[in-house]
Amino acid sequence: MPSIQARLMNKIASITVKSYKGSGAGFVRRFRLVTGASNLLAPIPKGLKFKKGELGGVPGEWLIPPNPRGALLYIHGGAFVAGHPPMYRPFCGALAKALGFSVFMADYRLAPENPFPVPLEDCIAAFEALVKDTPAGEPIFVAGDSAGGNLSLAVLQHAVKRKLPAQGGLLISPATDMRRLSPSIEGNDATDSMLSAHIIEHAANLYLCGADPADERASPLLGKLKGLPPLMVTASESECLLDDSVRLRDAVKQVGGEIELLTRPGMPHIWPTMNLALPEAKEDLAKIIRFFSPLLKSI
Repeated sequence: MPSIQARLMNKIASITVKSYKGSGAGFVRRFRLVTGASNLLAPIPKGLKFKKGELGGVPGEWLIPPNPRGALLYIHGGAFVAGHPPMYRPFCGALAKALGFSVFMADYRLAPENPFPVPLEDCIAAFEALVKDTPAGEPIFVAGDSAGGNLSLAVLQHAVKRKLPAQGGLLISPATDMRRLSPSIEGNDATDSMLSAHIIEHAANLYLCGADPADERASPLLGKLKGLPPLMVTASESECLLDDSVRLRDAVKQVGGEIELLTRPGMPHIWPTMNLALPEAKEDLAKIIRFFSPLLKSI
């Protein structure tokens, strides 16, 4: 049974996001309004150095622990059209403290003003700069949620292709297939408290702006999965994008990769990022840290 807090978050998500039924332009306005309001609930975590900066020409925010021992690039969600680093300060701050990593939250350019592949190009530029700036031998992770999970997986595939170091990845409710072929998109339309098939269609169209959804840079599920670093993926059993994660897990395992899929029933989309509000998110943060801790020791 989901916690009272999770059930309340589901109701809030249903009212503020899922209720949207209108046009593409209105969709962008609604998502930007909701994510902008979320920034007000995201204080800067204590015990970390905070500064604004840039990587590879991409602006963003840094959360830096004392004596950092690695780096993490965080790529926010928001259906490719919205989202900002400030709303992820609590979650990224918890990762920075637990892992001892400097975390850069990239403020990449958004669709529809900057459609595919611009957001991915920004994230790749930030990643390549992070690799260049991180001392040799220190681990580098990539993490992201929803649309940011899509971009994170594509960045990791770029790293493998270019033989750039990346020791692990965290994908939270990722959208891995822009063709929208996962059965859960329609099958969980009634149970997902935040997203719907209608919203996912709008997001994909605004991001691609006529580009081929089968392009592996847009649909990283179709790209090269062999050679990826260990991945942890989370998805609610109730959400439309569940099968994007299930299909990714199955495909990675088929090529011999290491991947762990964490699911929970009745959770809102991207629930692990809600660690200030949901007890389930606090529990699962500990599972995420346990997954990545052995990777630190193996460097």
